Amino acid sequence: MQVTADCIPCYLQQAISACRVAGLDDTGQQQLLTGLLPLIAGLDISRTPAENSALVLFETYRLLGQSDPFKEAKAASNRLARTFLPSLEKIIEFSDDPLMTALKVAVAGNVIDMGINPNFDVNASIQQVLDGGFARCDSEPLRDLLQNGRRLVVIGDNSGEILFDYLLLARLRQYIEDLYYVVKGGPILNDATRQDAEEAGIDLLAEVVTTGSNYLGVVPELCGEALQSLLQSADLVIAKGQANYETLEGTSLAGERTFFMLRAKCACVASRLGVELGSSVLVRNQVREQQ
Repeated sequence: MQVTADCIPCYLQQAISACRVAGLDDTGQQQLLTGLLPLIAGLDISRTPAENSALVLFETYRLLGQSDPFKEAKAASNRLARTFLPSLEKIIEFSDDPLMTALKVAVAGNVIDMGINPNFDVNASIQQVLDGGFARCDSEPLRDLLQNGRRLVVIGDNSGEILFDYLLLARLRQYIEDLYYVVKGGPILNDATRQDAEEAGIDLLAEVVTTGSNYLGVVPELCGEALQSLLQSADLVIAKGQANYETLEGTSLAGERTFFMLRAKCACVASRLGVELGSSVLVRNQVREQQ
């Protein structure tokens, strides 16, 4: 997915979120944002929005003098998400379709995004997805691959959300035992890292691997050989969140075995997916011809 003009204010919004979480006052925020403008003006518009967002955030962190300003906020979101687990486990277990319900629960957690929407409402998100489902849903081909596959990779997104992913992984293990869960190689926004995954107990259900960098999403050119090999050998890949969609959508690395599961949090992504803003989707990747 390529950059549009609408991406530029999003870069700044993510930088503002980082500044506020870091405790910077209004004057400091204005000075820092002004300092980012030359970088933003020079960004490569042929790259994905997630890649350019990462570059802006790297510079924001440098100017803040902090390597992980969201550290405490991530821990808080993990604690918040954990309070929902007992009730969600029961909802999944006693539903008519536990797999589909677990998928819905996992995408409901995608609302926990402090970079784009710091004022998230987990309760409302859960209710909305459970009641309304997916605006686009390629669940049947996913079920086919799940029934016949041997290796499954889930590419995670945010902290907090990974507690909901734990419930999904527990359900997926009933189909495939060779499970892998991908997290960031370093901190950026509130994206999940290995520490977050281990605190959530993900390592009890799946082998935790990293992208090898702290870029948003999974940038094919920046993936190490181990991750590329893992994705290529998988029978099924579930990639969660907008950044993974932005960086992997249409690529041969993702292939037709990859399914994107996310909430469309910006108008550009919603338009590309053909859904309304805020909708949840479960869509199969379609490799672009030039790939």
